[in-house]
Amino acid sequence: MSEHSRSSATFKNYAISLGVIIVIVLALAFVVSTRSGENIPSVDYRPEADVVREAADYPVTLPAADLVERGWTPTSSTLDTTGPVEWSVGFATAEDSHVMFTQSDGDPDAVVSARARGAEETGTVSVGGREWEHRESEEWSALVLREDGYTLVVAGPADLDELAGFAGGLVTDDDSDVSSPEPTEED
Repeated sequence: MSEHSRSSATFKNYAISLGVIIVIVLALAFVVSTRSGENIPSVDYRPEADVVREAADYPVTLPAADLVERGWTPTSSTLDTTGPVEWSVGFATAEDSHVMFTQSDGDPDAVVSARARGAEETGTVSVGGREWEHRESEEWSALVLREDGYTLVVAGPADLDELAGFAGGLVTDDDSDVSSPEPTEED
């Protein structure tokens, strides 16, 4: 008969396996706890803004430079000039949500339908001395400003205060504070 019993060999293997698992879990916990905050990639939307200025037959509206200073991060920029001029810029909000700003000289109802994602009109909100349509659904909100020849939409899962804060940070080429933010370098 063997000097090693089957029960002691099983317990030894169990203890070794458990020790290895604990070491792996502790290593993962250490790595996760030492990671610095979330890194949101930033885009420079200024080249598209310049193209919109050339292509659009209306005063171009831009996010003011101080939005970035207040914690808003531009995360995407898309431009379509093949038909009606439509420019959209996505932002990560200061409160860790998302807002999409769109301006277009396309059919206002089509633009609102596409960007408001089925949110129903609930009233108006005064922002920057202008009355914006407020639209809301369970998961999406939008502020819509229909101007002569173009439409502005600020929409996303952000709450009304964030949407209004962003809309208040928009400036048009006719306004005095039209400056695009300088790109920031991420370390």
